[in-house]
Amino acid sequence: MAEALAFPPDRIRSAIVLRVLAAGLATGIGICIHGASKAGATTGQVVLMRAALSIPFLILWFWLTGPLSALRPSTPRAHLVRGLLGGTVMILNFYALGQLPVAHAQTISYLAPILAVPAAVVILGERLSVKAVLAVSLGFAGMIAMLYTTAANPDWGAAELSGMLAGLASAALMAVLRVWIRRMTLTETTASIALTFAVIASGVGLAATLVTGWTAMTPTLWAWLGAAAVFGAATHIAATEAARRAPIGVLAAYDYSGLVFAVALDFLLFASLPGPWAWLGIALIVGAGGLSAWTPRPEGTFFRLK
Repeated sequence: MAEALAFPPDRIRSAIVLRVLAAGLATGIGICIHGASKAGATTGQVVLMRAALSIPFLILWFWLTGPLSALRPSTPRAHLVRGLLGGTVMILNFYALGQLPVAHAQTISYLAPILAVPAAVVILGERLSVKAVLAVSLGFAGMIAMLYTTAANPDWGAAELSGMLAGLASAALMAVLRVWIRRMTLTETTASIALTFAVIASGVGLAATLVTGWTAMTPTLWAWLGAAAVFGAATHIAATEAARRAPIGVLAAYDYSGLVFAVALDFLLFASLPGPWAWLGIALIVGAGGLSAWTPRPEGTFFRLK
């Protein structure tokens, strides 16, 4: 990829390691959120606790690794937009994780790097290749297969369908957010991006509890949500640092490594495995991610938005 040539090879390699690490850690978040939801936590409560409990870990990490002045944002408005979008993504994604097996919810979330392609065209004015169009089409087909799982599984109903729709909305917003964060890394530190997000997302979660309610905290909920906060802080640091070191397109295929973790842990912890249509959807979405990441893009194979 031509864009990747502007990045030193050692930075590309470290970015890939960080991206795979982030994918594994994100699966840990999913497992914890699924467990907390099954233990009775509401969606707003999960968002609030996941974000708020991560703040001490973030401050400690950045105090140990760099100057605390790095926590100061340079463009507060960009951080506000990022926080509000991110908080909304968390609400939708955590609701999906509460209604669906982790592997299903994670697979739907992996539409985000595919949808980031048209998002980059709209927001950054990038050119859209024929290969990218094919990748988005494959991803859409995978989404349909995953949605069909609801109709094909007699034990699934309105709750699972609502989880699917929430997951799709989360993936669409996350695609926009990925492009936004990539642009923010040009002027903002990893520390400022991570900490301001945790603070703003806590506010979003608190507001959401007015709608979703609050369940009394139990030792089980403290354990699930505390672990989610630790995983979340580590995921945010790894993912943001990876985005700083390499183009989004280079890293896209490595997002799907988390799917291996999701299927394995779903089975080990919850005795749940995807059905035939879900496996088809997984294969199509993973294939779309690989296709979107596999360029070169020869001249003459681009679409333009304007």
